[in-house]
Amino acid sequence: MTSIPDNYARVLFDLNLDPGDIETARVLLTESKELTEALTSPIISRAEKRVVIDKLFPESIRDFIKVMSDYGDVEFAEETFSAYDALVLDSRNAVSAEFAYVTEPDDAQISRLKQKIAKDYNKDSVELNLVEDKSLIGGFVLTVGDYVLDQSVKTSIQKLRRHFAER
Repeated sequence: MTSIPDNYARVLFDLNLDPGDIETARVLLTESKELTEALTSPIISRAEKRVVIDKLFPESIRDFIKVMSDYGDVEFAEETFSAYDALVLDSRNAVSAEFAYVTEPDDAQISRLKQKIAKDYNKDSVELNLVEDKSLIGGFVLTVGDYVLDQSVKTSIQKLRRHFAER
C-alpha cells in the first residue's frame, strides 16, 4: 500500500516538470510555516488559497499545489518531495549517501567511496553529500538510506564508557 506522499510524488514525477519549478515549490512549502498554515487552514477559503498559489508558485506546478491544498495535503509536502527525490534517483539508477567527516577526504578517496557504494547497492552512480562534523573527533559516519556505518571516535568513546560503566 502506498502512502499519500508517495502518491503525490509519483504524480509529480510523471508530470515531468522543470526541476527548478519543483525546487521553488519545495522551498516555499517546506521553509514557510506561515504558507503551510494558510494553505491548510479551514478558515481560509479555497478561492483565497488559489489566489495565493497563483501569486507564489511557478505556473507549471500550480495545479499540482492546488490539488494538494484542496485535499488538505500540503502538510505532506516535505515527505512528498523526499519521495519524489527517491523516484528521480531510482530513474537514474542512482543512490544518495551522506559522508560525515572530521578530515575532508581527497578526490581519490571520494571516488573510491562512490565506487564502493555504487557496487554495494548495484547502482550506476552515487550522489554523495559531504558534511564536516568536528564533533566526531575522528573517523567518519556513512549513511546510505537506513544503513549507517559509524566509524567515529566519538561513538567508540561512548561504547567504551558504556562497557566500563557496566563493570
